[in-house]
Amino acid sequence: MISTRWFQGKDKLSDVLSIRKEVLADTDILTDFYDEFAFNAVIYEEDEPAGTARLLFKDGKYFIDMLYVKKQFKGLNYEDLLVRLSVRKAVTLGAEKTYMEADEGLKKTLENIGFIRVSNDKALMVKEGDVGGCCGD
Repeated sequence: MISTRWFQGKDKLSDVLSIRKEVLADTDILTDFYDEFAFNAVIYEEDEPAGTARLLFKDGKYFIDMLYVKKQFKGLNYEDLLVRLSVRKAVTLGAEKTYMEADEGLKKTLENIGFIRVSNDKALMVKEGDVGGCCGD
C-alpha cells in the first residue's frame, strides 16, 4: 500500500534525510537552511520511505526541489506523484504558480503535468494553477 505524509521543520525529517542520504550517497549536503521552514512530502511503500520532494517559498515564489526516489522504486511514477502533491500543496498555500528546475530526465514528466519552460537558458519550468488528472498519465 502506498501512502504519503507531509513534514515541516528540521527535527521531523528523519525519513526525508534517509532518502536523500541513500540517493545522494556521494555528497555531504543533505540539508540546508530551507529545511527549517519548507514542506517535505514523503511517499511510503508499505512502511518504507520510497521518495521525497520539498516545497519551499523563496523570492516570492513557490519552488519544488530535492525530489528524490530510491533506486528500487524508480519506474513507478513516484516522481509524478511527488510533483503533483507539491503543486497541490502550493496551491492550497495560495500559489498561483509553482516553479521547478528540471533535468532532462524529469522534463517530460513536468510537461505531462502542465509545466512549461520559463526560459531557454535554464531548466526552470512553471506550472500555473492546480494539477488535475491521474498520476502517470
